[in-house]
Amino acid sequence: MHAPKEDPSLKLLEPLPEEQLFAWLEEFYGKRVEISQRELLRHRDLSYVERLVFRDSLPNSLIYKLVLPPWDIEQDLHERVLIPSISNSAQLYLSGHSGSITALFLEDLGSNSLIGNSDGELATSLGKELAKMHRSYSYRTDELVQVGVLRCITPIDYAEFANNLANQLENWNLLLPGQRDQLAELSNAIALNLAGEPTSLVHGDFYAENIILRGDKLFIIDWSWFTILGVPLMDLATITMSHHKNGNFTEWRTEMIDAYCFEAGRESKDVLRLLPYAEALSRLFFLDWLVERKLRGIIGTTVGPVENLIPVVVRELAQYLTTLQS
Repeated sequence: MHAPKEDPSLKLLEPLPEEQLFAWLEEFYGKRVEISQRELLRHRDLSYVERLVFRDSLPNSLIYKLVLPPWDIEQDLHERVLIPSISNSAQLYLSGHSGSITALFLEDLGSNSLIGNSDGELATSLGKELAKMHRSYSYRTDELVQVGVLRCITPIDYAEFANNLANQLENWNLLLPGQRDQLAELSNAIALNLAGEPTSLVHGDFYAENIILRGDKLFIIDWSWFTILGVPLMDLATITMSHHKNGNFTEWRTEMIDAYCFEAGRESKDVLRLLPYAEALSRLFFLDWLVERKLRGIIGTTVGPVENLIPVVVRELAQYLTTLQS
């Protein structure tokens, strides 16, 4: 499936003046540098991302990312939460601020994502690495709560979480009769079934397009607003669900799940029973993101106007409820 095109109604983030960019680069390299190549990777309402290639400078390329709130949490994540050797994340070399814009200069991991380059061996490797990461960060949960960067949303919070979403959607007249009860029932079902799960760092946007293969090592990119402390099975559900951001990676769903379970010391049958609930949870968090956008006055997304998409996702969640009850 092809990724949706950018919504033309989006007001795109304006890049910063070139003199500001070169001032930051001179600070990092300790000299004036020459850019030999620039590749625009993403241009959206809350972010602008380029690959910069330099002449006669090391590192010879960087990822230059500009972000607006709430995407600016990525700086805190890299500086205060992520340990690259555990999270397989990029190194943050430099950060800067210009008004409300945060600039990040990150290690360039390349563009070879798993969305178009995957096989059973890579799925097995990713399953093991994901389980190791979740296990490592589960030991740091109390510490990370104290850091205060991440939202901590666990099964005990799901009822209130869904209720707050429903309140806001009702204020906007975006819920049909009965849909509030469906959201409440779904959140209760998810909470009941995931209540025994550990708490760990959750990427929250763990799709194949955000997994980069560099040499023989896998890296995770785009840690962002979606990242929380919560039930780690949500990441496993996200990477193994049918979604355009996963491309054909789901062909190796079984290998991914088996490797994750082996590394985590869990029975595959037990995890498979829970994954539909974790997948529904992933979509509930997507609804939360749409609500966040509308609260900030951002009415568009890459897949269309927010007010049109919210009812679609609410109906999707109702379908999850029907499926889980059957």
